[in-house]
Amino acid sequence: MARLTREFFGGGEVLFVGYSSRNAGFSRKVYEAITAAGIRVYPLNPKGSGDPAVKVYRSLDELPAVPAAAYVLLGAGKAGGVVRELAARGVKRVLFHIGKTADAVVLAECRALGMETAVACPLMLFGGGIHWLHGWLAGVRR
Repeated sequence: MARLTREFFGGGEVLFVGYSSRNAGFSRKVYEAITAAGIRVYPLNPKGSGDPAVKVYRSLDELPAVPAAAYVLLGAGKAGGVVRELAARGVKRVLFHIGKTADAVVLAECRALGMETAVACPLMLFGGGIHWLHGWLAGVRR
């Protein structure tokens, strides 16, 4: 597993899998922090979004391009199927929000598919204040 650095988002684009309308405030905060760093974000959620300010794609087929990096914000048990689909579309690096989503089985599958992985909140890298401190303590390097 890799440490989260800016190089993880090399290519300047990231797919945000699980951009949530239920937790819209957090999703929007992550989206804004990443875009403020100059990285294009493609939010993805099959249910769409209640956020009129952010274009949320309902499927990978709707995307203008599939980035090499993805941030996965999904509940436990949902990441396995997504990982296979992402690998089939050319995603090479996956950032999982929490270890509960990226359990040993999911991480092993990513390794078998040749995908680099990291587990951290993007706000540890792109946020400020307590997020930055938490990231520093967790080994995230800006």
